[in-house]
Amino acid sequence: MKIKLSFLALIFCLKFNFAQDIQLKIQAEESSVKYKGDHLLHSWEGINNNVNGIAILNPKSNKIEKIAILIYVRDFDSGNPGRDAHSLEVLEALKYPEIRFYSQSINIVEDKVNLKGTFNFHGIKIEKELLGNLNTKNEIWKITGNFKLVPTDFGIKLPSFLSVKMENLLDIDYSIVLK
Repeated sequence: MKIKLSFLALIFCLKFNFAQDIQLKIQAEESSVKYKGDHLLHSWEGINNNVNGIAILNPKSNKIEKIAILIYVRDFDSGNPGRDAHSLEVLEALKYPEIRFYSQSINIVEDKVNLKGTFNFHGIKIEKELLGNLNTKNEIWKITGNFKLVPTDFGIKLPSFLSVKMENLLDIDYSIVLK
């Protein structure tokens, strides 16, 4: 009787623990977030090659169910140290050093992904829907896409040059590699 109960307990444990969610880690060195900004007189861009975070993969459906992304404002590089220093001031990077995105509403259809989630930046949370492309190969998941961000939505005061403020729209490209 003890052997039967032990065997049933083992089967129960295997059945319910076998399909546990799998944690995928963002590969910081292979991932990036790039922004493009515009002013009447010039355009500029910066890139962050230090993207951190995790995703939760459901092995039964083989789909990502949750993702959490963290990047630091200080890690953006425009190739112009003066511009980067001024950006840190405008974005109040000492007070708000992080940009976070979290989603648990992810819809994947073939090679397309729709992430509905929350940005937490500059002390303000905003719901945003990101549409992207998904490429999976050899247990590596790569999500790429583009979206627009309005800085004043996050309470950021737009900088000006020659009394003309920058455009209130940033173009964001992202490439997130999970393994």
